[in-house]
Amino acid sequence: MARRSASPRPHHIRWWWAVLLLISLFCIEYVFFVQQRVGQWADQAGFIAWSHWWPRTDLLNPVREFLDLLPVICAAIAAVFLLYRVIRDRRFLRAIVAILAAGAAAGSTQLLKHEILARPDFNFGTTGNSFPSGHTTAAAAAMGLMYLVSPPKLRPVVQPIAWLFATVTGVATLVCGWHRPSDIAAGFMVAAFWLVIASVVLQRIQPLSHEVPKSGWSRKVGAGSLIIWAVVLGLSFVLPHPHIQKIPESLQLIYAILGIIHVVAASLISGLLLRSVVIGPMRTFNR
Repeated sequence: MARRSASPRPHHIRWWWAVLLLISLFCIEYVFFVQQRVGQWADQAGFIAWSHWWPRTDLLNPVREFLDLLPVICAAIAAVFLLYRVIRDRRFLRAIVAILAAGAAAGSTQLLKHEILARPDFNFGTTGNSFPSGHTTAAAAAMGLMYLVSPPKLRPVVQPIAWLFATVTGVATLVCGWHRPSDIAAGFMVAAFWLVIASVVLQRIQPLSHEVPKSGWSRKVGAGSLIIWAVVLGLSFVLPHPHIQKIPESLQLIYAILGIIHVVAASLISGLLLRSVVIGPMRTFNR
């Protein structure tokens, strides 16, 4: 049986394409959903729908308490995992680079939100910039950190768990009325950007070699998520935009669903871009 050997052609997205795509998507999110009147209206409509519906349930306070504790939960999970990895492998470099990336993600989010980016007031209700979401960035960065420092053999297990935790946090942030869908999507992209950079640094100074099976599912899911994300933007543009305080119940439902889809699609895109960069250089396949 022929042994597996390295393929001369890449079966993954190059890191610079991942960085460029994340920056481009972030800019589109900001320009359309924050700077443009029609996009800001659609974003606000999804936010209002969940803000009106969720308080009718008995789950609001427990979920908000969870979100309040989220930074502590993320830090605790990441700290325990990092400590285990450092003690087991006696390597500090990967942990240090991953921590710096997570810190850069959290810091740049606050800088962008409070100092650099501005939100024009179109008289749709809530004023002040909330783009990107700090809660989402914290959760995504902590979970991505775990994925980044995990050994190659464990990554197929760590990745879906980390992605699910971050995505549920993003969805909860929307349905509780803390952030608009674009804020949450941007939080995923900021975290993924810095983790991709960290992955590139680690692959240069402390590479991990491990053979992984060839799989086309991630590329297909990533491309599908990108198409769905584009469809959300298109529908946000073409759907009706009545007075923000007089949105029919049926239209509120549509924008509420679009908000959830927006968040999940952005999470998938960001997570799969990171996955491709992390495992790409380590792939070897049958010829």
